[in-house]
Amino acid sequence: MPFGYYARLTRAQQVIYRRSDAIAEIGLERPADLRPLVVALERALTSEDRETTQRATEGLIRDLTAALGVPPVTVEVLAARPHAHWGELHGLYTSTARGRPKIQLWMRTAKQKRVVAFRTYLRTLLHEVGHHIDYTKLRLKDSFHTEGFYKRESSLFHQLVDERSEAMATWEEYAKWPREQRFRRLGRTADDFAVAIAGQSEAVLARRPDAKNWAAKEVVCHVRDTEEGFVLRFRALLIMDEPTLVLGDPDRWAVERQYLRNDVVAALDAFRARRRESLVFLETLTPDQWTRGAIHPARGRLTADDYLSLMAWHDDNHLDQLARSLEGRA
Repeated sequence: MPFGYYARLTRAQQVIYRRSDAIAEIGLERPADLRPLVVALERALTSEDRETTQRATEGLIRDLTAALGVPPVTVEVLAARPHAHWGELHGLYTSTARGRPKIQLWMRTAKQKRVVAFRTYLRTLLHEVGHHIDYTKLRLKDSFHTEGFYKRESSLFHQLVDERSEAMATWEEYAKWPREQRFRRLGRTADDFAVAIAGQSEAVLARRPDAKNWAAKEVVCHVRDTEEGFVLRFRALLIMDEPTLVLGDPDRWAVERQYLRNDVVAALDAFRARRRESLVFLETLTPDQWTRGAIHPARGRLTADDYLSLMAWHDDNHLDQLARSLEGRA
């Protein structure tokens, strides 16, 4: 089903839209050859150094465009994203009659100036490459955000990312990160969710992959409500000695709170506000308070620091679930 703006297009534009929508995949002949460049880019972004990230991004773009058989494109990595009342700009593709097409990417969020998650950065890069493909490989006269466009972006992503290395890390592995790194991860989650759902139709957001797995908007509602629960647990272990915690039933929440009837943008705004309050609260904890503990019914004794690791793991776990749901995968 076409997105809502399809009806406002001219007949000529609708023809282009339908052509774009009909193409769901862009194949790479030897994607494994490009994966070391993807790994190098992830390491560069983690370093938080713009020049290093610039070089790594250029390397991937150079070999990717060659593999796709499309003309080369200039790439420019900039610092904090520009923003206005409409939101934040994550990437930009421009092409002129003269000169090489250009992709601009921003590696930090606009408000918090935090480095974006690698998966978000890579998807943004591939999104802009998608526009380049539309014009130069598919020979479309315009590049519309169709469902086919987003599927092509995802097809490139899954070819470039070695799924065998994408198994979710355990929360214990997150616990090995410096606390500041875990804080940074929590600080960019709302932006990661916003990027994932941008441009998605209500039908896609409300579509469940199967009878047991959540739709994308249910995932967003879940992290919104779970955020409140995390803060309550922190407060409980600070004011009580080794309390035994009571866990909620997320599947029951999804039904009773009618997640599928929720507005996904409003749910994400609420999560963003709650996460901001959580970080302000957590940054006040003293060294002794980080060692205080509570009894988790399934995991045993967990300290406040352990719960910080659980939050980071929980964010990435549900970002992965969100991406799979948008693609119709359980």
